[in-house]
Amino acid sequence: MFWRRKREHDLDRELRDHLNLEAQEQPDAYAARRALGNTALIKEDVRETWGWMWLDRLWQDARYAVRALRKSPAFALTATLSLALGIGANTAIFTVVNAVLLKPLPFFQPQRLVQLWENKPAQGYFRNVVNGVNFLEWREHTHSFEDMAAVSVFPANLTGLGDPIALDGIAVSPQYFAVLGASPALGRSFTAEDGRPGHGDVAILSFGLWQARFGGDRAVLGRKITLNGSPAIIVGVMPRGFALPQSTPDIWMPLFIDRSPNWQLGRSLTVVARLKPDVTRKQAESDLQSAAAQLSRERPDYDAGWSAEVAPMLQDATRNVRLPLLVLFAAAGIVLLIACANVANLLLMRSSGRSREIAVRAALGAGRRRLLQQLLAESLVLALAACAAGCAAAYWGVKAVLAIIPAQNRIPRMEAIHIDSSVLLFALALSFVTAIIFGLIPALHVSQVHPHQVLRQGAIRASKNSLRQGLVVAEIALSLILLAGAGLMLRSFHRLISVDPGFETQRILTLRMFASPAKYLQPRGRATYFARVLDEIRMVPGVREAGSVLWLPLQEDDSGSCFDLAEKGPPTPSVSPDANILVVSPGYFQAMGTPLRGGRHFDARDTFDSTSVIMVNQEFVRRFLPDRDAVGQKLNVCWGREFRNPGEIVGVVADARQDDLQTPPRATIFIDNLQSPMFFAQIAIRASGDPLQIAHSVQAAIHRVDPDQAITHVKTMEQVFSDSVAQPRLQLALLGIFGALAGLLAAIGIYGVAAYSAAQRTREIGIRMALGARPGDVRRLVLREGLVLGAAGVVAGLAGALGLTRVLKSLLFETTPTDAPTLALAVIAVLGVTLLATLIPARRASRIDPMATLRGD
Repeated sequence: MFWRRKREHDLDRELRDHLNLEAQEQPDAYAARRALGNTALIKEDVRETWGWMWLDRLWQDARYAVRALRKSPAFALTATLSLALGIGANTAIFTVVNAVLLKPLPFFQPQRLVQLWENKPAQGYFRNVVNGVNFLEWREHTHSFEDMAAVSVFPANLTGLGDPIALDGIAVSPQYFAVLGASPALGRSFTAEDGRPGHGDVAILSFGLWQARFGGDRAVLGRKITLNGSPAIIVGVMPRGFALPQSTPDIWMPLFIDRSPNWQLGRSLTVVARLKPDVTRKQAESDLQSAAAQLSRERPDYDAGWSAEVAPMLQDATRNVRLPLLVLFAAAGIVLLIACANVANLLLMRSSGRSREIAVRAALGAGRRRLLQQLLAESLVLALAACAAGCAAAYWGVKAVLAIIPAQNRIPRMEAIHIDSSVLLFALALSFVTAIIFGLIPALHVSQVHPHQVLRQGAIRASKNSLRQGLVVAEIALSLILLAGAGLMLRSFHRLISVDPGFETQRILTLRMFASPAKYLQPRGRATYFARVLDEIRMVPGVREAGSVLWLPLQEDDSGSCFDLAEKGPPTPSVSPDANILVVSPGYFQAMGTPLRGGRHFDARDTFDSTSVIMVNQEFVRRFLPDRDAVGQKLNVCWGREFRNPGEIVGVVADARQDDLQTPPRATIFIDNLQSPMFFAQIAIRASGDPLQIAHSVQAAIHRVDPDQAITHVKTMEQVFSDSVAQPRLQLALLGIFGALAGLLAAIGIYGVAAYSAAQRTREIGIRMALGARPGDVRRLVLREGLVLGAAGVVAGLAGALGLTRVLKSLLFETTPTDAPTLALAVIAVLGVTLLATLIPARRASRIDPMATLRGD
């Protein structure tokens, strides 16, 4: 390649020397040339010994292919765009799959990182976070882990730097960063001393917070800040991009855990651990379950029936998005297969005009292998051009997908999603594979020409109709599978958003706040604080009602605990029934528009010093009090030291969906925030008009009570509702796009085959019309052929759809994978596309002039 001119010059000189030697022995120059032989063939034989000539020939074939494609711009553009759609869709989805599912976590030996959970096998697969005392016992009595660390999420109010700032904070046990194998970019990580009582007033900043609020000042170490009303000293700054797969905190603080009564009850910790080098996950799980069984015997009132499990950190973090991403990846692959079939058909039709050219090449000595290489080079040029266009489309496609994902519904590892070298290598490899897929069959077909037959007949060798029709049938079948999947997702999504959530969404403003423990540590003061905040909000013009709740609905947040009827005595956590627990304030149900079904709401008579009162939902009554009047019953509830048992049921409200729209309402106990106040609160405010117009006034009202109170997540309930269905909406949109692309590509393929078939049968159609066939008869003839192909594709596609759409079962809501109306609509859509794609060739064929056709023949 690099010294070709010199080697060619040497070869020419050597041949001249041989010719001169022959000339000395032969009577004339002609005889000398005959004695030497065909110099062109000699050169070819010599070049074969040089090595790497295949690459040189490939380069020649590529240049020839470019010239040939420039002479057929319509074909080149159609083929390139078809492939670009398939390659672009696959590259975009692979970008997400690679970042979320395939890339290892950015920690030291990430394959050894696991997460530990408690579970309750007796209740099926019921996984839960970890109790503090159990965590300590696990650390001491297991031998499969190098170490483990506990994590507790908390909101943090940063004050003293201007307006109060709400941060996403994480409290971690001191060994947390060592378990992950990570260290700060600046300063130090937590020490064992930091995890002791009275020594936890230190903090580590994220890189983003350090840049945004401290200007990247390296002198930030040792600086005092105010977090939740208490001073803290900055001791470190983490590197850029440091985060766990499902969390991107702004700040870390040490977590102190002991065996005091505060940690005896309740489960609230996430636990991460690092396996020892030679320990498998199953061995570690067996070890952990042995420790859990011991705890079950030692603490039967709390841990009886509970066990534990070990999950790889990456697999655990992506468990909810793995199947949807793989389904979308498969859908993109189907689009690419349809595109390949489409281009293969175009190449087959184009090859009919190249039979004479290929025959001449074969007659001049080109072997079948050489012909195949030339034809595949043309396919490779098309694939590489499509790769460039597809990568550009994928770049903008990935940006568009990330832009429509709400911040509160981020998918795991979302910050790592971008097109990088591995994605580009995937796109390049995909281009080579597609070149082989769509180019090999036409190349094999064309390279089988018999030169003497083609040259003797002087005819154009037509490609086999059966092969082209088979490819079209495959396109139709694949497009039906995608359209059926998109239809099922659409029907499921419609059923989902039609669910009655149990509350209203119009004209409701929501926001989130966290009361500073340093200011409002005492329950009475905390209850008074939230009451004053709500009173100030209710005085804002345009506010009709306001209330607070521990967790707003449809945000996949809930909490639960045990309870029992007061007549049965104190509940036992391991055996007493469980229910969801929500702490709400007076006015919450009125603000949300949740109907009252019996009794009364919480009101001003329910104070911190009065008898405990509770409310329940209808599901609680159906499940636990089916034969009693719920109002007036008394329950003992396992809920904090502030709640004084027993609590009397004073009201029953309608069921509402708390976790998400897919999960049916669960039995729920509502506790009055004025009697058992929490530090967390989400405020729901019913407005008389546009709720966003009162947002500024509401924040001002809160700051009149406490100027240092940080406020976040200000949005309408309609936005909360929309965000809650963001993932199924995104899945529907992408699957719908892929289905539309599949239909478009199939339509192009059907049109091409119908048009080419009609053009091949011009003489036959002319004779039919000369013998009396009417234009309508010709149209029906062409349409019938197209619909036969469509029907064959529908039969094959239905068989595939009935099998493959079952994969969607776990993604569908109140919709079966064999939903007859949806499949019927998909069939009608495919047949309609087939009819439309065949209509233009049919109309064109019906306008043939029989006299002109026969005279030309």
